[in-house]
Amino acid sequence: MRPPRLCPLATLLGAVVLALSSCAASSAQKTSPAFTPTSSAAPTSQANRYVDARLGFSIALPSGWHAETQYGRQPSSSLAAVTLIGDEDATHQLIVIGVMRGPGLPAAFAQRGTPQEHIGTYPAFVGDRTPREARVPCLVRIFLAAQDYVIATWCVMDAPAHTAAFERLLATYQPVADGFAPRAASSPTQQSCSDMQAQLGYPVAQWGRQLGTPRATSPARGWGTLAPGVYVCDNEGSADRYLFQCTELANRFLYERWALAHIPGNAARYYDYYQDGTLHPGVVRDFPAGTYQFSDDASQGRSAFRPQAGDVLIFQDVLDPRVGWTSGLAASPGHVAVVTAVDATHLYLAQENYSATAYFQALPLLHTGRGYAITDRSGIANRIVRGWIHFTVNGGPAH
Repeated sequence: MRPPRLCPLATLLGAVVLALSSCAASSAQKTSPAFTPTSSAAPTSQANRYVDARLGFSIALPSGWHAETQYGRQPSSSLAAVTLIGDEDATHQLIVIGVMRGPGLPAAFAQRGTPQEHIGTYPAFVGDRTPREARVPCLVRIFLAAQDYVIATWCVMDAPAHTAAFERLLATYQPVADGFAPRAASSPTQQSCSDMQAQLGYPVAQWGRQLGTPRATSPARGWGTLAPGVYVCDNEGSADRYLFQCTELANRFLYERWALAHIPGNAARYYDYYQDGTLHPGVVRDFPAGTYQFSDDASQGRSAFRPQAGDVLIFQDVLDPRVGWTSGLAASPGHVAVVTAVDATHLYLAQENYSATAYFQALPLLHTGRGYAITDRSGIANRIVRGWIHFTVNGGPAH
């Protein structure tokens, strides 16, 4: 077993596209090519529109691009997502759009404060990620269209150069039209590790391999009570920093299971954190209030509710573990994993970019009068288990 790697951050877009973003970087130096899309994302024709079969929203497709719908293996009538994929000559042209619909979402959007700009006629917030927050720069726009709460991401090495084209594309978004009748539709089959490499423009990649299948039962119970899960891949020797980081697995799991939008950013920044004495909100707060819950301070056993399968577990590397997360983040981007099962004494998880053998792992779980505590076993100095994030689409509010 190779030693745990400091999760290098991936773009919440990453493979299949899905990269949530950062994890355990390989101990070997990696070089990455400069990814420069060769075609604009600006739509060229209003006639070439993607229309969602479930929610009825639509968006103009750029010339040469196509859309791949995602409804999730545990579908919800109020959730849908779509990945827009660039022409075959463009490497890593992927735009992920996640849509939540409901009467309470305008109020949840308003809780974010004053919108910074407009996407067409829609009020919007800018949540771009810089190399400080994610290894790959990401354009992030969050906007409200009627009752549609939309999160759109485009992560690529020269992301800032595509801001205008990205916003022109999103401005063609239209909510459901009057008289729309939902149609039966299914999500694509789950992508294998090689499928994701091919989608990103690496059809004959010689790096990366499959570690675990969606129905794996070992090691450490495999996908446990979540089976079928998703493919677990290895990024060893990769020339592409997008692929198979810890955040990629978390993003892909949430996307394939519930059609949740991607969340670009370093794993440690998913959760609230302190830096230089200032409290910063976690990037999971891109989602509307009420759709997620933070457990809190698992490193000191103060997490209020029990973790459950489907939650995402956040590890932060802090300056002083005796103080915990309030001491500030160290240079490492941290780590994220998917909780696969929980029993009286252990929490089981799935993870990428950690180890070639411990891609499924069990961690000790302790319940005291103050709450739940989880023991980190990575051996990485100053690493703590910050807590877990529960999405209410995963069985409602946590208890």
